[in-house]
Amino acid sequence: MMGANSILIRPLAWWYNKVPLSVTLLVLLLDGRRFTLAALIAFAAVVLAVCAVGNVGYAVNEIFDVEEDARLGRNNAAAGMAPARMWGIVAFSALCAGIFGGIAAGPYGALLSLAVLLLPLAYSAPPVRIKERKWLGVAADALAAHVYPATLALLAAMHWTLRPVPPALASAVVVWAAAAGLRGILSHQLATSEQDRNAGLQTVVHDLGNRRLERVVIAGLLPLEVAGFVVAIALCDTGIVLRIGGGLYLLYELFKTLSGKFRVTAFRPEGQPYVPFVEESFYKCWGPIVLALDAARIDLVYLLVIPAYLLLFRPHVRAESQRLIAVWAAIRAMGAKEPSDRSSAGS
Repeated sequence: MMGANSILIRPLAWWYNKVPLSVTLLVLLLDGRRFTLAALIAFAAVVLAVCAVGNVGYAVNEIFDVEEDARLGRNNAAAGMAPARMWGIVAFSALCAGIFGGIAAGPYGALLSLAVLLLPLAYSAPPVRIKERKWLGVAADALAAHVYPATLALLAAMHWTLRPVPPALASAVVVWAAAAGLRGILSHQLATSEQDRNAGLQTVVHDLGNRRLERVVIAGLLPLEVAGFVVAIALCDTGIVLRIGGGLYLLYELFKTLSGKFRVTAFRPEGQPYVPFVEESFYKCWGPIVLALDAARIDLVYLLVIPAYLLLFRPHVRAESQRLIAVWAAIRAMGAKEPSDRSSAGS
């Protein structure tokens, strides 16, 4: 959705799906240290650079997908806008990406932000158009959407001397980001495999088969993603609040998995039995909140992150609130059933 005079292309897509992981990582990197002006500048610049790169990616994709989207009856911002204006949006967003990348991490941040813009161009524009080249397209999406923001955050932490970034921490973060990015694009392709087939687009899903690719994601990428994130947490200066919150979240995911009462639609539009961690609830809702509470033991200013996040990412918070209510209702139902079962057995 966008207004006729807006320069933002599908902002809800990149804001709600790309930025939360960056916020989670940034608060994790800052945890254990005071929230200084340098931290605020780095935080804002990284988020704005990620937004600018996301806007470029979606704008370029819209420009080169006009005919395909028309065949499928999908909305396309470029269909109702002059090409010159669309390319003007791309150029302006690219400029913003370079500027904010430079503010975030100096010359390296600017160069990284400008270089990563080649990925959405190669992804969408013929004759390269690697979105149709299967694993190359998958890798390009993961790099631009997840590895780039994580790398920029690490560079910002070093540039503004917010915290040391030893090789082990950098490696863990990159592994986490790469696995999360690959899982994200493959999950999207699994969920839209029929639409892609109807559009004449052959993806890795059609080569490997839906069920086989699901197994690759669940048994391979998801554990790697979780391991990378856990190692990153272990290498940062987190405290007791995160340990307690992380433990409660694990119990929460375990209950949803074992109770048999919950389903996910990450891989199949019709849904399937619950798969732990696949909904990204920790990154998109609980993580920034719990990490802000944890960081507040050093500096109470971090508490301001919580209302800001609740306001700016309301859909994620609302969706997770509904899941939490459903889990609580399931627990109460089980509690009410057990006395009834014992009473029946006694009679």
